[in-house]
Amino acid sequence: MNKTNTLRWMMWLTVAITVTLLSSCSEDHDTPQYVAHPTGWLEPNSEYFHGDPALENRGAACKECHGVNLRGGTSSTSCYECHGVLHNEVRIANLTSHQSYMADVDWNLNRCARCHGLDFRGGSTNFSCTVCHTAPAGPMDCRTCHLLPPLDDDSQLYGMPSGSAGAHGAHLRFGCAECHATVTGIGHIGPLPAEVTFAGAQIANLHNYAPASTHIGQATSGNAGCISIYCHTNGAGGPPVAMPQWVGGQLNCAGCHRMPPPAPHPSNAICHTCHRNVDPASDYSNYESIRFLDESLHVNGIVER
Repeated sequence: MNKTNTLRWMMWLTVAITVTLLSSCSEDHDTPQYVAHPTGWLEPNSEYFHGDPALENRGAACKECHGVNLRGGTSSTSCYECHGVLHNEVRIANLTSHQSYMADVDWNLNRCARCHGLDFRGGSTNFSCTVCHTAPAGPMDCRTCHLLPPLDDDSQLYGMPSGSAGAHGAHLRFGCAECHATVTGIGHIGPLPAEVTFAGAQIANLHNYAPASTHIGQATSGNAGCISIYCHTNGAGGPPVAMPQWVGGQLNCAGCHRMPPPAPHPSNAICHTCHRNVDPASDYSNYESIRFLDESLHVNGIVER
């Protein structure tokens, strides 16, 4: 074989190899069988877990395929399909970004727990939320977003809208789930005004009451009235004398039942004569001054004598 034929043969061989390699690479990436991540890349305990290199290089490797904004790139797969939040958008030092994101997901802390662990002490990120959220329950503490009881205070991270905090203070000794049955685990109840439902309440549906409430005024006012719950009764199995409103001040004794309550209750209006748990120093000429010696004994589902 002369020199010219040898060079020509080598040139064609080089072209053939290049075409083969290019077509092979293209075929792998264009067919559904192509897999970019190794087995176990979604498992936090796997040596191939993708979160580890992502943390090490701040997502630089991810951006090669998913784009600089991690929303698709050449892979056409957005990292946000699995990651509801990425810290290039929600920054630790920026409370506003936390606030906006949590509002978008209805304050569902399950999104945070995916990476930071159910106890929020690091999880797969090895970064604990409790560094900043120092309350015993961490981010789950009610005071993370609003005071306890909630107040009409827009200076708080999630201050209650004007008026909607209402009678929270008067109901402080009752658990949140007594009126907000959807408060379970770390998933929050969602946007304001909070849903009021008495399903599974410990007191509101005692003695076969069918608890119900109704909204009063504008839909966003947060005001409501109790139509029928055991907590506010007339003392004889019926609704209260006046419908208690969430916004509008506390009811005195005569707001729920007459003083004294109707028969078969005795006509004696000096409560501590029979009810030893009522403070004998109460001024019975002013219903608002009648007090129990122990607040927990009032509206507890038990007739105390």
